[in-house]
Amino acid sequence: MKIFIDDFQLLRVESYDYIYEINIDGYHITWLRNENGNQFFKVNKPLALHQCDKILVNGQGYPLEIGVITLNDAFDEAFRYDGRLGYEYSPTETTFRLFTPVAKEVFVVVNNESYPMQYKQPIWTCTVKGDLHEACYHYSVRLVDVFNDVKDPYSHAESSLGSHVVDFNRVKKVNPSPIKLSKYVDAVIYEGHVRDLTINLDVKHRGLYDGLIERSDILHGSVIEYIKKLGMTHLQLLPIFDFDDVFDNQKKLKYNWGYNPANYFAVEGWYAKDPDNPIDRIESLRSVINEAHQIGLGINMDVVYNHVYDNKTFPFDHLVPGYFYRHDPMHKMTNGSYCGNDVESRRYMVRKLIVDSLIHWVEHFQIDGFRFDLMGLLDLKTMLRIENELKAINPSIMLYGEGWNMPTEVHQDERSNMNNYMKFPHFAHFNDFYRNTMKGELHGPSIGFTHGNHHLISKAMKGIIGSPHMFSSPNQSINYVECHDNLTYYDKMLITNLKEPKYFNIYQDFANHLIAISQGIPFYHAGQEFYRSKKGVENSYNHPDDINQISWNPDLLPVQKLKEILKIRKKYSLYRQKTYHKDIAIHHEKNLIIYTLKNKKMRLEHYIKYNFSPQNIALNDGQVIFTSQPIHVNKSNIIINQPGVYIIHYHQ
Repeated sequence: MKIFIDDFQLLRVESYDYIYEINIDGYHITWLRNENGNQFFKVNKPLALHQCDKILVNGQGYPLEIGVITLNDAFDEAFRYDGRLGYEYSPTETTFRLFTPVAKEVFVVVNNESYPMQYKQPIWTCTVKGDLHEACYHYSVRLVDVFNDVKDPYSHAESSLGSHVVDFNRVKKVNPSPIKLSKYVDAVIYEGHVRDLTINLDVKHRGLYDGLIERSDILHGSVIEYIKKLGMTHLQLLPIFDFDDVFDNQKKLKYNWGYNPANYFAVEGWYAKDPDNPIDRIESLRSVINEAHQIGLGINMDVVYNHVYDNKTFPFDHLVPGYFYRHDPMHKMTNGSYCGNDVESRRYMVRKLIVDSLIHWVEHFQIDGFRFDLMGLLDLKTMLRIENELKAINPSIMLYGEGWNMPTEVHQDERSNMNNYMKFPHFAHFNDFYRNTMKGELHGPSIGFTHGNHHLISKAMKGIIGSPHMFSSPNQSINYVECHDNLTYYDKMLITNLKEPKYFNIYQDFANHLIAISQGIPFYHAGQEFYRSKKGVENSYNHPDDINQISWNPDLLPVQKLKEILKIRKKYSLYRQKTYHKDIAIHHEKNLIIYTLKNKKMRLEHYIKYNFSPQNIALNDGQVIFTSQPIHVNKSNIIINQPGVYIIHYHQ
């Protein structure tokens, strides 16, 4: 027999046995109904959840377990807290605060010594005297009749030993971010994985944070210097918070992208020199950020708030069972993330955890932007709260994510997906319309516009001008053809069996250059500029280094070409418009898309060619400022015969 609290005045007994006596000290209980093998009883007054742990049924004592009460809106309304959680450090004492209104006893265990915590709805608190900098701690929590060791969901520092108290004023200082961004379209994003970027490079700390800022003879500088010189404004790092399914001290045993959240506040140890040392984790990451900021490169962080790696080990279910995760009307955990669980961002204290962790990364690490994994599973109220809180700290911060419309219990009008772009206009979205048009559909043998598919000309023109059929501003459109997941552009060409492999580089150059001149936010996957391949592996999240590592080739001419066109984008603000401006014109004629940008002083004429037939273009006193591929130039015209972007500058 098991007895559960399903609401403040409702008990559920899993048993067919006839119950003639049921009692909790201080409460009067009456039978309500029998249903599907359960017997329901009504309690005369709301149960004190932090006290009621035993019940007497037919003269026998049973533990009173926590049922579906934590999934109810009434529970969410009753237990809310806006103050500080986790630890609050000072040199003389540290105060610990933990949210668990259903726990019966809680101890904070600091350096193996236990201290009882006191409950004041809905928080347990304890102050421990002394200087606890670097002290290891966890909580011992009794929800019903057993104590469990539980990590702090607000833990700011981790090591292989567990969570640590850290005085951030006593570790390497992080300097204020100098990155100023008045509009997202001024940004050019380069996406990379810490290990991928350095594991195949001539640096001392390969695969680690430190390797990003160490000089490489191959790159003629550090990784971040290369990225900056390429023309990027922001480096987006795949998850760098603490994640599971790797071995921090045996780094070669397993590989992972990092979309397995274990802690939203702490720095991941797999990329650290000394993962047993929480200070090294923090200082190594801060060093990367400081170096990047010193050369004017922003650091964006890929964050995963839609799911966790294991709901059984993530701390929240040992504190408030069920509360952290989204459930359907039958109380079954939902799986819109396809990772086994969905985080219930609509819950007050879950939303607070998400927002508090983002504030932590901005304040303690000066992160310049956040890419939200599977953003469409989160609710709009959470995203708007994030925007308000983070923009108040740093008005230049970038906020963007995967706005896919995914199955979720959140009502369609409240989902953070592209269909609701008008409701959170200061978030940008990965534009899958642009990707599928230029690269080809995600799955199957279809080819994209940049491979010569003339059937996609109309769609391509929409993508080039910022996808006005999808967004209210180009500021919301992240234009890309590849990222960490799905096939790289090069591998897509291999899979689709294009007949002319000798043209693959031309096609990829075309796509790379098209991204640079399109209205919206350019986004490049690390190595895309020199034809990165993952040997045809589409989802390489747990594949070894020989699949994921970057084979650096920075001296290729196409790398210089990308630098060249990104300099043009930076020079002319016409490429970076926030509105769908009247001074943008685009049309199709003679196997070309002609894309015109102009103001009172000049006109930029773009001839976007998608096939190999020779084409004469009159110069009309214009100056050729960029060509994707070599051209033949006469006094009055140019001849182009390869796919690409060709730009002529005219004075008005």
